[in-house]
Amino acid sequence: MIKRIIVGESGGPTPVIDWEVAGVVDAAQQAGLEIYGMFNGLEGLLNANIEGNIVDLSKINAMSFTFTGPGAGLRTTRIKPSKDQYRKIADNLAALGIDGVIYIGGNDSAAQLLGLTSECDIKAIQAIKTVDNDLPVTHHCPGYGSATLYNAIALKNVHSDFSSYRVWGNFEKDGKIIQALSILPVIIYQVMGRQAGWLAQGTAFARVDPKGDLRADYAPHIILSKEIPFDKDEFLNELENVITRLGEAVIVVQEDLTDKKTGKAIAEVYADKVVTDEHGNIQHGRPESFAPCLFLARLIKSELKIESLMGKIKEAVLVPQHIQRSNVISRPDACEAYQVGFAAVQAMLEGEDRKSIILERRDGLTVTGLTELSNIAAREKRVPAHYIDGLNGPTQEFVDEFIYLIGGAGAIPHYSYRRFRSVPIPDEIKKNPYLKGRDEYKWPLKKDIVQ
Repeated sequence: MIKRIIVGESGGPTPVIDWEVAGVVDAAQQAGLEIYGMFNGLEGLLNANIEGNIVDLSKINAMSFTFTGPGAGLRTTRIKPSKDQYRKIADNLAALGIDGVIYIGGNDSAAQLLGLTSECDIKAIQAIKTVDNDLPVTHHCPGYGSATLYNAIALKNVHSDFSSYRVWGNFEKDGKIIQALSILPVIIYQVMGRQAGWLAQGTAFARVDPKGDLRADYAPHIILSKEIPFDKDEFLNELENVITRLGEAVIVVQEDLTDKKTGKAIAEVYADKVVTDEHGNIQHGRPESFAPCLFLARLIKSELKIESLMGKIKEAVLVPQHIQRSNVISRPDACEAYQVGFAAVQAMLEGEDRKSIILERRDGLTVTGLTELSNIAAREKRVPAHYIDGLNGPTQEFVDEFIYLIGGAGAIPHYSYRRFRSVPIPDEIKKNPYLKGRDEYKWPLKKDIVQ
């Protein structure tokens, strides 16, 4: 019989991870269970001799966890326990009189629960979460909607800001005066996502109109994600098409891509050194790690050759990293996270063990479901091919299926098109245009480029 359980958080926090804790605590209190919390997940349980690593949540107001701010209220961990450490954790669970463990985390966390249950007879339920949204079986993951909402708003606004720098000027070429870009604004926005491009594709919510329909020429214009193998020439050609058509470009890139020619991660192809974490994953977002956004910026500056560009590229390289998961909360995302936490306790009380709580969509509603821990542990789910339209980003089907997670099309700002009627140009101005001197720009004329 379950009398006392413990809850912990693991891996990268999401904006709504503590809403899951609130659901767990609320369900446990309603069932009359004692509930403990472990600081820093299994790492705190391993070091249970340190006072404060194990806390009593039995009398706390469950909803107080919804006001803890960004991050994990019980703190988090990326520990990968050894067999001896699992045994020590098992001993500590027995000494604390714990009957069941609720662990909030992603695929690595599911693997750790399996490791723990192989060393002791403890009831274990995982409550899924991850902003990456890359867990299999589930329709989506708590945390994804909120991080995607931030990225869509941030991208919409930074494009509105940075596109102001676009300048057309008059240049001499082959003895003729041509009109070309004097300043070309290019934004490169890098999002999280180790193995799957869900966050990258989700930035396209910035492109929808108030009806939720995608607009072809809205930013972002190019989306690079793991699902589309990266080819340097294909990318530069598509970028040239965008710039020729719009005079600007907004590029979204996932923190890791697969090189089309070699099948390797682009960090393995282009980085001087590949840095990995304790789980063997290629490290991203650290000072010593490879940054695809910087790689693209250098590539564009050095290799983009385009007829309509005679001036210079003004690039903005943006890496929100932890900001995208600690800035805003989507209301649907928060409520679903609470559901997942609550369902984890209910499942344990109903006799379930070594299971993960997942989310399913039925008749337009989100409900919780169950799957084996082994279906989540160390596995990933990429964005299905029918949801992606090449480098253009997601299909309308993707938008229709997932935009509710950010609160719908109304959750992002909508701005005017800034379309103005041109003033007629007097003939005397047409006959004598200002010609930009070659000492005023550094980008070479097409004829000066050595092929």
